[in-house]
Order: sequence, then structure tokens, then C-alpha cells
Amino acid sequence: MSPQELATRIRNGVRMEREDFTGMQLGGLDLSGGMFSECRFAQASMAGSRLDDSVFERCNFDGAVLSAARLDGVSFLRCSLAQVEADASHWPRAVVAESDLKNARCADAELAETVFHDCELHGASLERARLAKAIFNGSRLGNASLRDATVASAVFFRVDLREAGLQGARFHNAVFSEADLSGQSFAGQSLELCQFADARMSGCVFEDARLPQCNFKGAMLDGARMARVHAPQSLFPEADLRGADFREATLDHSLWIDALLGGADFSGASLTQSVFHRTRCENARFARSRLDYADFSYADLRGASFEKATFLRTQMHRADLAGSHWSDRIGVLDNDPALHEAERAAWQRPTRAARLDRDAHGRMLTDEKNTR
Repeated sequence: MSPQELATRIRNGVRMEREDFTGMQLGGLDLSGGMFSECRFAQASMAGSRLDDSVFERCNFDGAVLSAARLDGVSFLRCSLAQVEADASHWPRAVVAESDLKNARCADAELAETVFHDCELHGASLERARLAKAIFNGSRLGNASLRDATVASAVFFRVDLREAGLQGARFHNAVFSEADLSGQSFAGQSLELCQFADARMSGCVFEDARLPQCNFKGAMLDGARMARVHAPQSLFPEADLRGADFREATLDHSLWIDALLGGADFSGASLTQSVFHRTRCENARFARSRLDYADFSYADLRGASFEKATFLRTQMHRADLAGSHWSDRIGVLDNDPALHEAERAAWQRPTRAARLDRDAHGRMLTDEKNTR
């Protein structure tokens, strides 16, 4: 079948099944809207071709050339695109599912709203690619390169990025939900408004990075290096930050409720109006830090160091301060009068009719109490 005959059949709506186009010169052809099943395009030259809204099922593109091709809305289902050359190609709204893209080259590609579901991208190159609203769901990116890529509003869900090259990439409003980024380095990079909920990030390097308004809820950041990071209004509730380094970091208006901060170093950090309710800060260091209006209510601060720290109405309501170290306590409020009064009033509230599974204060009874 000649290239011209193929283009004619596609225009006439003919479905292609089990056809072999290996090594064919298909560059510049318009194959938009084609339906292909179990066809072979290995080593085919398709540079500059149009494949808009085409559907490829169980097709083989190993080693094919798709440079500058247009693949708007294309679908690849269970296809092999290993070592495909697709530099400067356009993939907006494309869907790639259960496909093999090992060592694929997509440098400078446009991947807006592209979806990669359960794909193999080991060794793939996405350098300088534009990934606006792209989705990587359960895909493997071992040794893939996203160097200098622009990643905006993209989602990486349950993706292993431990070996991916992310140097120079710019992230804005990206989501790394339950992703594995352990040991990755984002030093000096910008990651504004990014979400790292429940991500694995042990030993990550964020030194000198910009992380304003990022969310690290439930993330594992033990041993993370975040010296001089700029992360105002960031959220760290329930995160594991044991042994993390936040020296000289800007963390004003940040939230750390129920976080694990044992042995963390905040020396010289700015933590104005930050909230540390119920945090575990055993042996943490806050030397020379700025803690104006910070709130450590109910925190475990045993053995913590506050030497030469600056305080201004800093709350320590019911905090455990056993063995903590201070140069002075000027500006520290050991008890919040309003909160103390609210607690007292709650406990003195008159007994009221209660459900069988609750006490007089409305709290759930334990199984032990219910069995008595």
C-alpha cells in the first residue's frame, strides 16, 4: 500500500487492521481520524504528519520518527513506542494508556492535557517539554529526563520519580500525590503552589528553592535539606520531618499541626505567625529563629533549643517544655487566657442527657466503657 493510498483510505473512513507500514515514508501525510488496530509503523518516517484524533490499538511504532508531528487528541492503547523520535511534536489532549515509551525522545514537545496512564517511560526524554495540565497516573519514569521542562497544573499520581532528571524544571501548581521523590534534588528551583500530599520525599534537597504556598500534608520528609528555602504560607500537617534542615529558611505563616519534627533544625529561620499545634519537636533547634506570634500550643518541646530566638506573644499553651533551653523568655505566653477559659468552661459544663455511646461532654465512649 502506497502512502497516498493509505491517506485516501483514511479519508474514506476505512479501518486499518494488521497492516504493515514498517519503514515507510509517511512524512507530511494527513492521517487524521484514522482507526488502526495491530498495525506496524516500526522505523516509519512520519515527521510533520497529522494524526489528529486518530486511534491506535496494539500498534508498534518502535524507532518511528514523529518529529514535529501533530497528534491532537490522538489515542494510543497498549502500543509500543519504544525509542520513538518525537521532538517538537504536539500532543494536546492525547491519551496514552498501558503503552511502552522506553527511551522515547519528546524534547521540546507540547504535552498540554496529555494523559499517560500506566505507561513505561523509562529513559524517555521530555527535556524542555511543556506539560500544562498533563497527567501521569501510575506510570514509571525511571531515568526519564524532564530537565528544563515547564510543568504547570500537571498531576503525578503514584509515580516513581526517584531516578528522573528534574534539574532546571519549573513547577507551578503541580500535584505529586503519593509520588515517590526520595533523594531528589530541587535545589534552587521554583515549585510554587505545588501539592505533595502523602508523597515519599526522604532525603530530598530543597536548598535555596522557592516553595510558596506548597502543601506537604502527610509527606515523608525525614532528613530533607531545606536550608534557605523560601516557603511562606506552606502547609506541613502530619508530615514526617524528623532530622530535616530548615536553617535560615523563610517559613512565615506556615502550618505544622501534628507534624513530627524531632531533631529538626530551624536555626535562624523566620517562623512568624506559624502554627505548631501538637507537633513532636523533641530536641528540635530554634536557635536565633524569629517566632513572633507563633503558636506551639500542646506541642512536645522536650529538649528543644530556643537560644537567642525572638519572641512576641509566642504561645506555649500546655506545651511540654521539659529540658528545653532558653536565653530568655521575654515575649512568651505560657498560657493563652482565652483558650484556658474555654477549656475550663468546657470541663465545667453541667451534665446533660447523653447518648449511650457518649459521655456527658459528647465524646465517644471506648469499647471498654461500653462493655461495663
